[in-house]
Amino acid sequence: MTFQVVMHLWALLSAVLLLLLLLVTEGLSNHEGNDNEVLKQIETILNRSQNPEIENAIRNITEVMQSDTATTSPMIKTSRSSPTLAGCPGNQVTKEGSTGCGCPPGTVQNGDNCTCPVGFALQRADECKDVNECEGEGPGPCGLHASCTNTPGSYSCSCLRGYLMSSGGCQDIDECALAAVTGLQACQKGSECKNTLGSFTCSCPVGYVSALNGQGCVDVDECSFEEQCRRELGNVCVNTPGSFLCQCQPGFRAEAPACVDVDECMESPGLCDGQGVCENTLGSYKCICRPGYRGNGTHCEDENECASGSHRCDTNARCGNIIGSYFCQCYQGFNGDGHACFDVDECLRNNGYCEHNCTNELGAYSCQCAAGYQLDQGGHNCTDVDECSATNGTCEHICINTMGSFRCSCKPGYQLHIDGHTCVDIDECKLHNGGCSHTCSNSPGGFTCHCPRPLLLDTDNLTCSIATSCQLRNGGCDHVCSLRAEGDIQCSCRAAWKLGDDLKSCVDVNECGDFTNGGCEQLCVNLPGGFNCTCREGYEVRTDDPTRCRPVCDPPCQNYGVCVGPNSCDCPPGYPGVSCSAMCSPPCAHGGTCMRWNTCLCPSGWTGAGCHTAVCELPCANGGRCVGPGTCQCPSDYTGLQCLLPLCTPACQNGGRCVDVNKCTCVAGWQGARCQIEPVHCQKPCRNGGVCVGLNRCRCAKGFTGSLCETGVTTQCVPPCQHGATCSPHNTCTCPEGTAGLRCERLTCPVVTTVVSTARAVRKAFRESYVDRCGPLGVQLCTKYRMNQARVYLQAYRVGYKIQCPVKKNT
Repeated sequence: MTFQVVMHLWALLSAVLLLLLLLVTEGLSNHEGNDNEVLKQIETILNRSQNPEIENAIRNITEVMQSDTATTSPMIKTSRSSPTLAGCPGNQVTKEGSTGCGCPPGTVQNGDNCTCPVGFALQRADECKDVNECEGEGPGPCGLHASCTNTPGSYSCSCLRGYLMSSGGCQDIDECALAAVTGLQACQKGSECKNTLGSFTCSCPVGYVSALNGQGCVDVDECSFEEQCRRELGNVCVNTPGSFLCQCQPGFRAEAPACVDVDECMESPGLCDGQGVCENTLGSYKCICRPGYRGNGTHCEDENECASGSHRCDTNARCGNIIGSYFCQCYQGFNGDGHACFDVDECLRNNGYCEHNCTNELGAYSCQCAAGYQLDQGGHNCTDVDECSATNGTCEHICINTMGSFRCSCKPGYQLHIDGHTCVDIDECKLHNGGCSHTCSNSPGGFTCHCPRPLLLDTDNLTCSIATSCQLRNGGCDHVCSLRAEGDIQCSCRAAWKLGDDLKSCVDVNECGDFTNGGCEQLCVNLPGGFNCTCREGYEVRTDDPTRCRPVCDPPCQNYGVCVGPNSCDCPPGYPGVSCSAMCSPPCAHGGTCMRWNTCLCPSGWTGAGCHTAVCELPCANGGRCVGPGTCQCPSDYTGLQCLLPLCTPACQNGGRCVDVNKCTCVAGWQGARCQIEPVHCQKPCRNGGVCVGLNRCRCAKGFTGSLCETGVTTQCVPPCQHGATCSPHNTCTCPEGTAGLRCERLTCPVVTTVVSTARAVRKAFRESYVDRCGPLGVQLCTKYRMNQARVYLQAYRVGYKIQCPVKKNT
């Protein structure tokens, strides 16, 4: 490269440095409404006419490149015939007005030939035409990100907006980095600048959005729409610049970005003691008893499933309670596991040990005897049944028991029917007139003899004879028999009777048949040998005079009323009610008593007409209404005995006090309309990296728990620690004295030991190891095997640490 080219490059570098100096010294100020302020500032500087150094540097380096190209390019020779003089060398022509040879105007002589200068092409023998270097496909001579402008004999390159010319072509300008170096503001305040090819973009960071006027970014209030904090459960969302925070209620933990339920059961396995099982709930936990136990979850006792009926035993099984569970056992006569029992057919084996017949039943069997027999107390053997002792053997008259059966017989005057049970009357009069001397009349089970008058039936009840005294059947008289002086029998009747036409029988006298009506006031009822006086409906016989009647009032007349007719009372003034009762309108309520017309005697706590007005010794306030003795019905905003206590709906939380309608006074730093916003304040600082997230409430780092995160979480190491080692954080074991290894699996014998026994044997190539076993004194022994390639020495040492051996149980 020639010295001239080097000088032009140095001039270009100086121009670029001058450009950066101008950017700094200009102090590019912010121009509102300019989307690409950096690009405009650069273009302004590049286009300023008072900075010709930059244009000259670019023009000079372009000319150098063109001259270099021209010197290295072959001379273009004409191939067309031209008017030449004979003897003109090359493609020279005869000059006008002269006889000499030369090159046409616009061409350059190169030896004997005429050529065009760089950037031109020979069109005719005497004409050079400019070459348009910017034509053609591809990036062109200026390369990518540049525009090419043709000039006579050459061309010029200019970079596109957002690019700067360099030795390697047009390079992208990092407007974001340039703005950071120069103090230029590429994007509005709060926006993030991102460089792109030829330009840059402005965007808002996460948690921000573009302002409505397009000027910068504004914070997004995530609390106005985010539901991740679970605000319906009492958690509080707090907006922060570009993000938000969740202040979680007790039982929740903030794990970005939301409040998640704390699984107390997993973090603190010992929450529920005894037989309780921990069950996680939303925001808390509860202890429930294991199956087979009952209680509050913290203290559980055995549940008697058999007594409570919660067992699942079959109806044909016995339920037996055991600690924490129960068992089922099928009853006798059933087979199964107790949860499902099936009947056993006992009659299939030895007839169920029955003497006569066996019948299978559900869970048992029964023995039956043949007709006329019954089971004995053992339930298997049969004995004769005395059918006559119970139902008389269904005999109408007489039952006679027989072995296994019975037979029936009849009373005298009857004969047994063909059915063997009923008895039929025998008509004795059909056989020899029943033995009667005169007339015979049959009767059930017997017969009666009758005699014509004046004959009387004799003492044998069969023959008839003439009565001569009153001794034979009262002389035939119904009532009174007497003998007259002539020796004849005379009959007479008692009072209220009269002698019949046959002069022997007595006929009743009807005392009610004459006009006196028997002396009765209303009704007379004739009776054999007398009569009675009765009354019509609504009346009753007077006690002082049985022949007279008085009216009946039901209910009886009260308040000195007089019954003057059936259910009709003559009442005194002031008692017009039924049966002369007092009447009150409205009726006396709440246990009041109607004393006189519309006058109630009210119980304590009630007053007014009809006892409908309640009495409150303490007046009801704030629009309350007395609805019962000492009871106020308060409006929806007040409560209490006199409606003096305001109500807050929903109620004040976390110890807050309702001091006015829907107005709470909070304590201990709680805030919010209902004191539901928990303050973030811990009187004692959280430990072990814990963060205060509420009122004296710490969110502990992993591996710690407690109110101040002071307790390390004890977890079970996997695999578990051995020889009494404790599990430390990060799944590591803390080994006690005398043990070693990742899981404290190796025993290390103390230096000072007591030899218990020794043994010697020949072995080969064993590595050193330790085992433990229980010695005769009940302490742990460490047995050390010290080995080499020749011999094995077995030595038993009693270790110095105290680990008791398990007690052997006698089996």
